[in-house]
Formats: sequence, structure tokens, C-alpha cells
Amino acid sequence: MLLSALTLSARSQDTVDTPPTNLRIFQTLAAQLADTLAVSAGRVDSATVSVRVYPGDVVWFLHEPTTRPFLRQGFRLIIADTARYGAELGAIDMHVRYSNLRRTGIFGSHILDRSVSIIGELRLIDRRSGTILLAGDRSASYSDVIEVSQVEAVEQPSLPVTHGTVPAEDFFSGLAEPLVIIGAVAVAVYLLFTVRS
Repeated sequence: MLLSALTLSARSQDTVDTPPTNLRIFQTLAAQLADTLAVSAGRVDSATVSVRVYPGDVVWFLHEPTTRPFLRQGFRLIIADTARYGAELGAIDMHVRYSNLRRTGIFGSHILDRSVSIIGELRLIDRRSGTILLAGDRSASYSDVIEVSQVEAVEQPSLPVTHGTVPAEDFFSGLAEPLVIIGAVAVAVYLLFTVRS
């Protein structure tokens, strides 16, 4: 009983410490942008909407999260252009940036700042009246701090857009730790022999 409680506690701590993947963050950010479109359409029961994400061959993984806000608003999704509303999200710029490589302490692990951002061109058209309800560029971003050892786990190998460049550690921070260790050992040896005599 106690062992299972400890195991459950350890698992819950692992899930808290595991950062979201860059793909999941892009999907969440796209859903936030699409929520702007869905709110602009208003709450129309059983109205139809077609959702297009472009360029489709590059950002196909954003289509499903982009449709979620419309489903929450009560829209029915159809693929044809006969839908009352046409919603479009064009991914203009998507970036993962890593910066500020540092240590958590003198002997701690390497951490860095992660910033994931998307700029999207949004357009919502009411095809029945022929009016453009929303058009323009919007952006959404997310930032946090992760360990360098987690970078590979948060990137998708098959999606280059989820990759960022890890900055190199500067010369002095890589040199400081061995110097501190050597200095501490030298002081300890010196004190050992001077205090004995």
C-alpha cells in the first residue's frame, strides 16, 4: 500500500517536471488564434464552417487544434466551400528559440530559456452575406525554462519546425566549475598542512 502511494507520488512529480513538447505548444497556440476566429463568428447554433490551415503540407498538424474552438461554439465542420463561414489560418512564422544557457547552481544542471511563437494570418468570411468578419495578422507565444537534457525530448524528429538551436556555453562558465573545484582542493590541502604544523 505504502509502496504504491510512493510510486504514484513519484509519477505525479515526473509529469509535473516534464515540459510540454514544442509540437503541443504550437497546437495550443494555434487553438488560441483559432479561438479569435470562432469568437468573431459569434454563437450560431448548427452553423457550418470550413477550416483551412495553410501551407497545408507544412503545418498539417495545426488543422485539428484549429477546429476545436469552432466545435466548442456549436459549429458543424464541413470540408466543402458551401459552409456558411470560411475560416483560414495561415502560418506566416513559427519559431522555437533557445537562449540564455546557464547552470542552476555551481554544480547544477544546464538550463535555458525556451520561446515558442507563431504568427498567423487570420481570415473569417461569412459566405452568406459575403462579408469579411475578421482579417489580419495575430501572434501567440509561450515561454518557459527547460533543462538542456530535455531539448531532444521536446522536439519532434520528423518536424523541423519544432527544432531550435541550442546556444553554446560561453567559455568562462565552462571553465569556472573546474577552476572552483581545483581552487577548493588546493585551499583544503594548503590548510591541512599549515594547520598541522
